[in-house]
Amino acid sequence: MVQIYVPKITRAVVKRDGTDVLIVMDNRKVLALPWDAALELARAITIQARRIEEQVKALSIVKDQALLMRSGAPFGLSSHPDILAEAKKEAIHNKELRKAIPFKGITSQEAVGRPTLIQHPPKKEVKNNGKK
Repeated sequence: MVQIYVPKITRAVVKRDGTDVLIVMDNRKVLALPWDAALELARAITIQARRIEEQVKALSIVKDQALLMRSGAPFGLSSHPDILAEAKKEAIHNKELRKAIPFKGITSQEAVGRPTLIQHPPKKEVKNNGKK
C-alpha cells in the first residue's frame, strides 16, 4: 500500500506528461500514474467520497427519502439499509409529513411506499344466442 503524506499543501495541480497523469503539489511532483491507473484511482476516490457524503448528509437524506416514500415515488436516494429504515419510520410517524401528504381512504392503517398494480386478463364475453 502506498501512502503519500504532504505536510502542508498550498497548491495542488493535476497535469499530464505524455501518457502519464501527474499530481504536482507546491511545484513538486508527488505522483505519476499511467492513464488507466489514474482512471481507476479516480473511480475509487469518487466512490469513497460519495459514501462519506452519504454519511455526512444522512439526516437530510432521511427526510427527503421519507417524503418520497410517503408520496409513493418509485425511486430512492440511498441504498443504505439504516438510512432506508430510518426514512420508513419517519414516513410513518412524522405528524407534519402525514398532514402534508395524507392517504385518503385509509383510516385504520398507514401505507408507505408505491402502490402495486395488478392486471387481470380481460373477462371473456359469454354469448347466449337469445337463450335464458
